[in-house]
Amino acid sequence: VFSSCIYQLNIFVDTMLSSLSVIVGQGGVAALYFANRIFQFPLGIFGVAIAQAALPTMSRQALDENKADFKKTLSFSLIAIFLIMLPITAVIVSLSSPLVDVLFKRGRFDAYSSGITSGALLFYGFGLVGYSANKVLVSSFFSLKDTITPLKITGISLIINIALSLTLMFPMQLRGLALAASISGTCNFFIFMYALRKKIGPLEGRYLLKAFTKILVSSFFMAVACFYVYGYFQGRQEIVRLAAALICGFAIFILSIFIMRLEELFKVIRWLLKKK
Repeated sequence: VFSSCIYQLNIFVDTMLSSLSVIVGQGGVAALYFANRIFQFPLGIFGVAIAQAALPTMSRQALDENKADFKKTLSFSLIAIFLIMLPITAVIVSLSSPLVDVLFKRGRFDAYSSGITSGALLFYGFGLVGYSANKVLVSSFFSLKDTITPLKITGISLIINIALSLTLMFPMQLRGLALAASISGTCNFFIFMYALRKKIGPLEGRYLLKAFTKILVSSFFMAVACFYVYGYFQGRQEIVRLAAALICGFAIFILSIFIMRLEELFKVIRWLLKKK
């Protein structure tokens, strides 16, 4: 249980620190809560779902001592995470303010509330891929009947988050807490990968890095497109500007993926359709 709830533990720490309004400013707890509602939406729908779908297959392969297929399932699951979460990260980074405005800005949720919430969301966005991938990696350890290693790594990650939060909250206020959580989740991912590599051997690192790079570049183009399209429709209703930016950004992402010939895209689509 402790190994699986690292994100929730980090949020618990951040919520406690965000209550120190003298340091992080007024409304920190509420802003952190609203930013987390947006952040957890893709994490809960895709990150948890992919990890749960991969667990039975990896468990069966681990039981059969089929390391080759186990690694392929792990690689495929991580690429599925990259393919879904990197473009969502691009949207969060490029459109954090309009997302918060459209979803929450009304009544007593004023410009100040929107500003501090979007700032937290922006820096939380950088940890979305890491936290989602961690759920798959924790599942891989569980399928190998190892619950101790994830427990130790989770403890290290929690310590990193606390140390970074206490350091970054002074210069960056609420955004520092969000950035600390993202860095902690990303460090957690690399430690998990290192520990898993020591346990079962090489993890198709070059293959993963190649796919990650292609998706990252495509996501960058998507972020740029979202940013400029949103600005181009200035003067229109906020929801219209946001919708136009998302549609154009998604189109640019798909086009870029096709140009770079990421074959894993079709495998992930077929897998998702099969699961449905």
